[in-house]
Amino acid sequence: MSFTPYVILKLIKINKVECFSQYGDCGGVLDSKLSVVGSYKDTKKDIEQILKQNIKVKSYVMQYKIPGTLKIEIDLKKPKFAIKNKDSKYYLIDEDKLILEISSESNLPCLVSNDFNQNIGDKVGDVEIFALEIIEKVAWLYSVKTGVIENNELKIILKEGVVVHFPLEGDIDTLVGSLRLIFSRLNDEGEGIRMEDIREIDLRFNNAVLR
Repeated sequence: MSFTPYVILKLIKINKVECFSQYGDCGGVLDSKLSVVGSYKDTKKDIEQILKQNIKVKSYVMQYKIPGTLKIEIDLKKPKFAIKNKDSKYYLIDEDKLILEISSESNLPCLVSNDFNQNIGDKVGDVEIFALEIIEKVAWLYSVKTGVIENNELKIILKEGVVVHFPLEGDIDTLVGSLRLIFSRLNDEGEGIRMEDIREIDLRFNNAVLR
């Protein structure tokens, strides 16, 4: 269509818009434009403006289908993390640290931060992302998807009831690796301290502290 004369583009009428994403339909991205009557040029321009302004849209492709259909394929950004505040709002965050939407529920790795209050499109701070990346790795190892920031630290409660204290800076792989090593040793069948003897694992110091 890029070589079609301007006048032809104005004459082509669009009476139907088909929109799909990797999840099926467009999920509300183009609700206001799914039933249109207008020229190809104007309809394409209007829809492009909507898509470029929608933070959830990663990329898109448009294709004209005879006699009057505009087909759109959208690649939507995928949330990776969630932050829950005291109002039980879940802020869904993508890999670029951007808040894509605010929801009433989520099954993503989740950080509880009572005072968190930002807007869609805002970029989340490094401290929160650091904590979320730790939660993600711990979730993969121990099926615990939630942590909380309190008193300048990250706390995660394992399913055994053990509270793990993480700092809010450092090397994530080293911190999670230390937890994995301690966890393995505490579950060893040999003599010594066992998991049932421990209530807290504190990784905020050079040497881990067990209580």
